[in-house]
Amino acid sequence: MKRVYTVILWVCAVGIVSAQSVDQIIENHIEKIGGKEAWSKIKSIHLKGEFITSSGSDKILTISKSGRLLGNKIVEGKRVVQFAFDGEHFWDYDFVKGELTKRNSKISSKAKKEAQEFPLMFVKAKELGYRMELIGEEKIMGEDCYKLKINKGKTFVKGKEVDDEAISFINKDNYLEMLVENRNTRSDHMVYTYYQDYKNVNGILLPFTITWFINEVQLAINVESYVLNAEVDEALFEFEKK
Repeated sequence: MKRVYTVILWVCAVGIVSAQSVDQIIENHIEKIGGKEAWSKIKSIHLKGEFITSSGSDKILTISKSGRLLGNKIVEGKRVVQFAFDGEHFWDYDFVKGELTKRNSKISSKAKKEAQEFPLMFVKAKELGYRMELIGEEKIMGEDCYKLKINKGKTFVKGKEVDDEAISFINKDNYLEMLVENRNTRSDHMVYTYYQDYKNVNGILLPFTITWFINEVQLAINVESYVLNAEVDEALFEFEKK
């Protein structure tokens, strides 16, 4: 009986250490990229850059704030909205119709969750009720990384309700996030997002190269600049009237 009790204590202790390890990894990551206080002061992020596909490239401007997201392609100096979340509905450009189209509630619910993660998922994770665990270690691009599993509750993939999970890889040496793996809610394909070339922007570190691999398709953004806390006109997110 004493031996069984000892084993139970040991198992519980391992669980506590693991939980503390996850919290420490996340804390170190947030501190490395600027600290929770600095991130909590961010009200908006403007990203300007070049979006690269196999068929060419486009200048882009994305605008994000709490509960809102706007993605624009720049054509002859003018903004052309490609996707947006207005606080309730997700919109994207329908190339068949040739116009911005409001998507259904299942797609919008995923976009809403992601918009609520602003300015940084790890800063907002506990507030949003996400569960995180350390599930191992793995080499990513030759670097030793912690492998964290993030459970965000439920989502819809191709119309079916499933667990909303992501895998994040945090570099063991510098605590920068290198890769995130999750599932595309429309195609059910895995999406691999790599973050590189971190640079200091007003006291926080942001990636200047972001690369996606989706079902053997490669996409990338080369960031030219970030602007923090610029004023954002709410009219930019009013699509019902347009």
